[in-house]
Amino acid sequence: MPLDGFPPCRSHPEAQLPVLSLWLEMTMPRRARKPLRLWQGASDPDRAIAVYLMPDGALRMLHGDTLDVRTAPGFIAAGQVLVLRIVACERGRSDIVDALNADTGMRHRARAGLASSPRLADALPRVQGFADAAHVAAVATHAIPVTDIPGIESGARVATPLGEVPIERIEPGMEVLAHDGTPHVVRWTDTRERLCLGRAAPVQLRAPYFGLAADICVTPETRLMRQGAEVEYLAGTDRVLIRAADLVSGRAARFDRRRPLRRFHHLMLDDPACLRLWRCQVETAFLSEVLAAEDAGPTLARPDARDCVPSLPLLDRAAARALLAQGAGAQSFVL
Repeated sequence: MPLDGFPPCRSHPEAQLPVLSLWLEMTMPRRARKPLRLWQGASDPDRAIAVYLMPDGALRMLHGDTLDVRTAPGFIAAGQVLVLRIVACERGRSDIVDALNADTGMRHRARAGLASSPRLADALPRVQGFADAAHVAAVATHAIPVTDIPGIESGARVATPLGEVPIERIEPGMEVLAHDGTPHVVRWTDTRERLCLGRAAPVQLRAPYFGLAADICVTPETRLMRQGAEVEYLAGTDRVLIRAADLVSGRAARFDRRRPLRRFHHLMLDDPACLRLWRCQVETAFLSEVLAAEDAGPTLARPDARDCVPSLPLLDRAAARALLAQGAGAQSFVL
């Protein structure tokens, strides 16, 4: 189906594709004494993608004869939510199996590195019942990358020494201003497509809350800075960071599932810092997040300790909720 800004796929279901992605989100049923089939592709069994819940709580993912990946026992239990991303590539360079237990945070990622010529029919459900059992079932004719890093959609304006610049025009080597007016050099930028359904839905931050001059959409992992008397009273420090997903409450912030696919811009500086988007302070990604969001597998890079933690204390969900309640909701943000 055609999406805004994305070309539609006009291939026959049996036509070979360079790359194919399958994204599933579903709640696990009770375990059975035999493997329970969660997904089965429409093509022949020797080519189709299949997902099984094993009696010991492991997941088994197959793609014909080229892929057979199994997680550790006890990976997921009944009632827990599975988020699964499978990418097949005809050249064997982009393939990945990425299984996430959304309730425990346990994750299993594996690459086969084997060339496989995928077809739409490999991922499309054999019967409608498989699709009905999933909260989200999406198939893309390109590789869907990991997007679990702070990101901002086009339209937000970033403060720079030369004035406000749209975030989509920020490039490596440019300088941006932190919340205290200090200039920082942008070392890395990227634009990635994100599936905006289910638990992957981005967060819409609405103006004039948070000091915004216009509504913006950010990934749930994006961290906003908050300061004020409530922060010092509850956290014992004058500034803290809160994840965008933990701000969803009332009219100021909400999950946005109106468009199934969107593009987000990601920035990294030499050291993590909070950018100024109008009067809103948003922290950039740090190096360890960027490395973890790559599908290339283990890396020999060893980031410095300050490149692995946020620039300010990060509140967990419970503390963020308490702070919102103390401040009478997100409407009372002091920035």
